[in-house]
Amino acid sequence: MRSKTITLSNFSRTLSSESLCFRPDKEEELIELMHENSQTKAFLARGAGLSYNDSCFNQTGPTIDMQRLNHLISFDENTGILISQGGVTFRDLFLVHPEYIPPVIPGTVHATLAGGVAHDVHGKNNHHAGSFGQHVLWIDLLVNAQVIHCDREQNTHLFYATIAGLGLTGIILRLGIRLLKATRFVEVEQNQYESINELLENMSTQGLQYDYQVAWLDLLHSQPRALLSLANHCAPVATQEQSPHTVPKLPFGLIKAWNMKLFNRIFFNSSRKKQKLSLLHFNNPLDQISHWNRLYGPKGLIQFQAVFDQNNAAETLSQLFKHIKRDGATPTLTVLKLLTQQGNGLLSFCRPGFTLAIDFINNDRAKTTIKALNQLTTKLGGQVYLAKDLLLNSDEFKLMYPKHVEFLHVLQDYQCPMNSLLAQRLGIK
Repeated sequence: MRSKTITLSNFSRTLSSESLCFRPDKEEELIELMHENSQTKAFLARGAGLSYNDSCFNQTGPTIDMQRLNHLISFDENTGILISQGGVTFRDLFLVHPEYIPPVIPGTVHATLAGGVAHDVHGKNNHHAGSFGQHVLWIDLLVNAQVIHCDREQNTHLFYATIAGLGLTGIILRLGIRLLKATRFVEVEQNQYESINELLENMSTQGLQYDYQVAWLDLLHSQPRALLSLANHCAPVATQEQSPHTVPKLPFGLIKAWNMKLFNRIFFNSSRKKQKLSLLHFNNPLDQISHWNRLYGPKGLIQFQAVFDQNNAAETLSQLFKHIKRDGATPTLTVLKLLTQQGNGLLSFCRPGFTLAIDFINNDRAKTTIKALNQLTTKLGGQVYLAKDLLLNSDEFKLMYPKHVEFLHVLQDYQCPMNSLLAQRLGIK
């Protein structure tokens, strides 16, 4: 198989790295590649490269581009069970059957299913559907040159290590998942909150009665305020198709504190009480703008996301916000969700509690802030989402993820040959 040295980047555009890259067209080619390079112990399979972190970079060995292994194999409309290759995207799942949708939809539908497994992604419906790994029935995993079938009864340790396993257990060739039978439209209700305490109370009670819930927070206002969006599936409605927009490459960033304050004010004041939307428009509004991350300029953006105890959420948020204000970082987009279900993977992020995600303009102030937020999260017994993390250290990781020891044992037992910058930074490899 031919290879090429190319420059790769992550979605946040904070990192780039050169790597020798292979791009197989068939599973047989990939198996042969692994067999011919059986002595190489530092491969990395890469999907769409949409992580905010450094899990999609490998500086110690070759990278394998999995995007051409993107075939839908079979679907049973009676059970909702789909068999597909790992390079299929979440958007592709909307092509399977008009009455079925993905059971969990992450922040972008352009992510691959294998990437969704590797980070055990979650959506705005965790209180009903849990995280993506709960809907994965089985995985065919390529470890070295051997295909291992794993599920909840066979090779169970490998199965639960692969869910949220950051791509370190092996290469996901195929998987079986169960889709959700539901419409592709939702009726959305938006409520304004000037009190964060009131927001938390309503998310913990009223919000759990809806299919989806998510809160947008304005941290650039004099006092934090929020919009809570609640949505239920509804019958199909006529919607106007919107022309896609593309942001060109820019030599400078357009996102500044002053214009984000203005945008937040307009967005908050123009919220609509009720409306009916397509599910994708509600769940993935930023997907309507191709390359929106370019708005941040060449240095990109950097994100912090953590989950913390529900009972002390108000005090925790207050402490987090104080750190941000003290260090002078610019929070451009802030989203709050409520998780109620634990993820299945050994390194799953999801667990009961509130999860806060904040995009920052990437600069030294933001990095200082995120390091402080990581320390505070560790102190409070929370967890940072590894799919979004760039600055967590090994000690913090081990405290946040106590099952890392069990995860390491699985990697050793199966002699998993995968590696990444994230694995090296966190001391997993």
